Amino acid sequence: MTPIKNTQEMRNPYWGFWATIGFGLLIFITFSLIQTILLIGYGIYLQDWELDSDFAASLNTLVFNGDAIAIAEIPSALIGTALVLLFASIPKIISVKEYLKIHIPPLTTILKWLGIMVLVILLMEGSNILLERETPEFMGEVYGNTNNFIILWIAVIIGAPLFEEFLFRGFIFEGLKQSALGLVGATLITASSWAIIHLQYGWYEIFTIFLIGIVFAIAKHKTNSIYIPIFMHMLMNLTASVMMEFA
Repeated sequence: MTPIKNTQEMRNPYWGFWATIGFGLLIFITFSLIQTILLIGYGIYLQDWELDSDFAASLNTLVFNGDAIAIAEIPSALIGTALVLLFASIPKIISVKEYLKIHIPPLTTILKWLGIMVLVILLMEGSNILLERETPEFMGEVYGNTNNFIILWIAVIIGAPLFEEFLFRGFIFEGLKQSALGLVGATLITASSWAIIHLQYGWYEIFTIFLIGIVFAIAKHKTNSIYIPIFMHMLMNLTASVMMEFA
């Protein structure tokens, strides 16, 4: 006679659909608020702002300031990642490591998917050349208004990929994949939501980000490791940063 599993064993160890969406949204809102507060603080320190009619316009200029973005991104990314780990730990049925798939893959697996990312980058650049697409204005403005490239690179190449992958391909993807949506639904929703938060770019770039999000989700699912999309994301941002340096 087969023993009856206890309630904890039968229970889904992941947050349900609405809890995953709700907590994911809460984490992203917190991340955004911290970024905004740091931007305002940097602006007040740098320009001795006053809360007058020009305040919003002054804040908007910092969105294109590479130094301001870096100073706001790094702490908010660290806090956002910590919140992901916190909410993934609450169910306590499985470990955070298993919840988010924090598994170190073999070197051959890492190299394989980095190679795939190189092909994706080449396809992207080939499409840009064929369509005669210029460098997005946002990237040009940011890199053109930067005094400390090292801090900006840390923010862009390490901070952003770390937080975004832990949130989208980690917490949200795993939660939705275990829901009725399954793998396909989780892939499409995380790719779409990740693309939407990049509204600083044009629609062509946003659609490209959506397609890359699908690639990242497939990589995460196939390798069962959050490190793979993180490394792929870092490589993509590193390549873009190096190209901006030459540009």
